[in-house]
Amino acid sequence: MFKSQTPVLFAINGLTALAFSFIMPIMSLFLVSELHTEPALIGLYTSLTALMTIVVSQKLTGLIDKGVPSKVLLLLSLAGIFSAAIMFSLASEFWHAIVIGCLLMPVASSSIPLILTVIRRYADSTGKNSAKLNSQMRSAVSFLWIFGPPLAFLSVDQFGFDNNFYISAAIAGFVIIWIAFLFQMPVVEADKVKNKPKVKLPTAVWFLGIVILIANIANSTYINAMPLFITHELGLSKSFPGILLGITAAVEIPAMLLAVGWAQRFGKSQVIRFGFVAGAAFYLGMYFNTSINIFLALQILNGLFFGIFVGLGITIMQDFSPTAVGKASAFYTNAMLVGTMIGTSTMGVISQYFGFKAPLLLCLGAIICSFIGLILFDAYIANQQRKVQCA
Repeated sequence: MFKSQTPVLFAINGLTALAFSFIMPIMSLFLVSELHTEPALIGLYTSLTALMTIVVSQKLTGLIDKGVPSKVLLLLSLAGIFSAAIMFSLASEFWHAIVIGCLLMPVASSSIPLILTVIRRYADSTGKNSAKLNSQMRSAVSFLWIFGPPLAFLSVDQFGFDNNFYISAAIAGFVIIWIAFLFQMPVVEADKVKNKPKVKLPTAVWFLGIVILIANIANSTYINAMPLFITHELGLSKSFPGILLGITAAVEIPAMLLAVGWAQRFGKSQVIRFGFVAGAAFYLGMYFNTSINIFLALQILNGLFFGIFVGLGITIMQDFSPTAVGKASAFYTNAMLVGTMIGTSTMGVISQYFGFKAPLLLCLGAIICSFIGLILFDAYIANQQRKVQCA
């Protein structure tokens, strides 16, 4: 149907993210409001799910580097989303969510690094600009997230959580059909894969992974705390958090697309630094603000931060590990997952004893640390380059 796989990848990437948008943003609210879980236990759910996802995603993305067809792996991961959504709709106890989170969500979440790996390989095989393609693909995700989270929270507010999960399952089922009939990628020859030496991730990638991890502590803490803060402490409707996330997603799109040009002019790392500054200003504003209109306006800063962060973060990490793109993509996703695990766990404990507003201070502290970490990363890279030149 398509001579180029670019529109096919756009659809797979965007619709997979849309399926997640009916699960991930509402999860903390689902655990507390529907399953009557204590806030501190949100961290237990997130930690166990993240740890299992790290193991599973590392294995699945590693299979791509070993020559296993990416189509098969993508179908498996989408089946995970479909199954998880159906099972969440049947859950009535906290331990049900734990079982689903440990058994099905790791397979479902592996779709993210798998798609990132496929996109990078497609860019390399077709001669496309990987930074530009990554940003364009991510902008498609943000475009759909303009509608996804608002519809998810509205659905929860009007029809309950079950309806939400059914929508997610339906979208995942559609993507499974799309992949089965339209997705095509060149198969890596088995002999080349067998003879390919194992490549270790460079130190620079590990360093950058720490920066990404800390930055995502801030983002994940906010995403999980904000719906509870808005609904439980401010008494606003359950649909309002979705509106905030939708505005953020709308700002992310131009931020990602513009970030590519900014990176070519000023450098990827410098642009990411600017994004961290925008993030710090956002969290500071959210903590001290009480006006709904200002809440809405502040999402511009959040969109700038996250659009730049995810638009350039994966590209710069892949740039430092060109011979192991799959491993670098999985490492990026796992760094984000560990950040989510730490952020959500800490958020749950803080919220249990200090309320749902206090975690915003954790967000601010984490983004400041990530800014400092990026400065140290740049100094490390400059020092390594000087050593190479002297040698």
